[in-house]
Amino acid sequence: VADIGRQAADALAHAHRRNVIHRDIKPSNLLVDGRGLVWVADFGLARRLTDPGHSHHESLIGTPRYMSPEQARVGPIDGRTDLYSLGATLYELLTLRPPFEGRSAAELIEQIGHRDPPTLRQFDTRIPRDLETIVLKLLSKRPIDRYASASEVSDDLRRFLNLEPVRARRITPIGRFW
Repeated sequence: VADIGRQAADALAHAHRRNVIHRDIKPSNLLVDGRGLVWVADFGLARRLTDPGHSHHESLIGTPRYMSPEQARVGPIDGRTDLYSLGATLYELLTLRPPFEGRSAAELIEQIGHRDPPTLRQFDTRIPRDLETIVLKLLSKRPIDRYASASEVSDDLRRFLNLEPVRARRITPIGRFW
């Protein structure tokens, strides 16, 4: 899962360097070929940030279960929106359940905006703490608390895979309260 995330982050970094945000990262849009290479698919909702009026939108765009809080609020978005969605995707691949479950899009959006997801290790204690930390950082409510770029995500996942210390740090209870 960490390698899938690293490859997807590399692909998103490539798109973000060209000012393109995907806006609909989810498990079904990450395709793994027979060689184990990950392809990010379905750029149907993608937008260039440099196009006038496309960094803001007037309606919900994307799959609610994987939307970032800022995307669900119908406000300004940037590449960190894709990072949140990548975090939700990795969460689901690791735990076999989404970070939030609701009976309706409105219920999901409320949870995404106001609740923290359960820790991954709550569902499977075999998930390494550093990998859990990376995923939970991606799922931070505030974009500023996430990684600044997809390249940073890729670098941290690469460090994790190489058994090196990751740069992400667990959020303390005081930080969570703040």
